[in-house]
Amino acid sequence: LAATQLLSFVQSVLIEAVRVASTIENKRSSVVIHCSDGWDRTSQISSLSMILLDPYYRTLQGFEVLIEKEWLSFGHMFRTRTCHGSKTMTDNYSPIFLQFIDCVWQIGQLYPYSFEFNNNLLLTIAQHLHSCLFGTFLFDCDKQRKEMEVKTKTVSLWSYINTCKTRFLNPLYKEKKECILPVISMRTIRLWKQYWMAYHPYHKFEDPTFDRTMELVGLREKIVGESEEARLKNQAANKNNVEKARD
Repeated sequence: LAATQLLSFVQSVLIEAVRVASTIENKRSSVVIHCSDGWDRTSQISSLSMILLDPYYRTLQGFEVLIEKEWLSFGHMFRTRTCHGSKTMTDNYSPIFLQFIDCVWQIGQLYPYSFEFNNNLLLTIAQHLHSCLFGTFLFDCDKQRKEMEVKTKTVSLWSYINTCKTRFLNPLYKEKKECILPVISMRTIRLWKQYWMAYHPYHKFEDPTFDRTMELVGLREKIVGESEEARLKNQAANKNNVEKARD
């Protein structure tokens, strides 16, 4: 782990994202973000700073929009960076997008009530980045995806996620309208064991709160449904009483 410098890279990306968000929020200043090519670190920093600044991007729909806008539309080279279709890993391979997802997970650990989606969403996105079961992360740019008719010949990952939203919702979510600015240090950075060690031969790093989360989601839906049913019955009863009074 130390040799990969994984946690060090995650820390560096988060520090820069917080710096950008703090500059915009506290100094009311514009910020230009640009790496050497414009579709690696740029996408990381811009999307993370938007998550910190705007609560919309901390919702399920907003997070999907963010990835579409800052990663797919802006031309992050998913095929090159993940080596999709290559028999061997090339020198261009780099887990840029996975680092971003890891950073979002880190922020979520610091602000567990500020995200509408749960860790299962991040795991699902990270896993299907390499699975190629969906067309969302295929090819290097929108031009290639249009030429290969990805939208008509493949299924979008978002379609799958949006058909079973309850699996990806955080029942403890409380919308935090203001900007969040976490204090980042090596003491706050943790290893995302559920992803990076998912296939460890001797240990299973399961999220102990996931089953309870799903139970809470189901309970919330049941309560909302019963409340709506009671409201409709009460509304119908009031209508009948009014009609009887008129008669």
